[in-house]
Amino acid sequence: MSQNIPEKQWAQVIEKTGGPVEYKEIPVQKPGPDEVLVNIKFSGVCHTDLHAVNGDWPLPTKLPLVGGHEGAGIVVAKGDLVQDIEIGDHAGVKWINGSCLACDFCQQS
Repeated sequence: MSQNIPEKQWAQVIEKTGGPVEYKEIPVQKPGPDEVLVNIKFSGVCHTDLHAVNGDWPLPTKLPLVGGHEGAGIVVAKGDLVQDIEIGDHAGVKWINGSCLACDFCQQS
C-alpha cells in the first residue's frame, strides 16, 4: 500500500503552560526504527488535556503539546525494526505508554 504522507499537518498546539491553544501547521514526524506513524481518524479530548494545559499536576508538561489523545487510525509508515504491524493496519493509540508506578503521585492513588 503506497501512502502519500504530507510534510505538514494541522493540530491544536499548546506552546506554554497556561497559554492559549493555537490551531497551526506542524511537521509530520517520521517514525523512528521501532515506531509506527498513524494517520489519526478519531481522537478524544478530555480533562487530562486540561490538566496538561494548566500544568496543575505534579509532572512537568512536555511542550509544545499537541492536544488530544486515545486516538484511532491507520498505520501509514513504520520503522525498520517493526515486524508485527503492517502499513494499512488499524491502530489505537493510548495516552500513557508506560509508568514506573513509583512516584509519590502514583503511590497516593
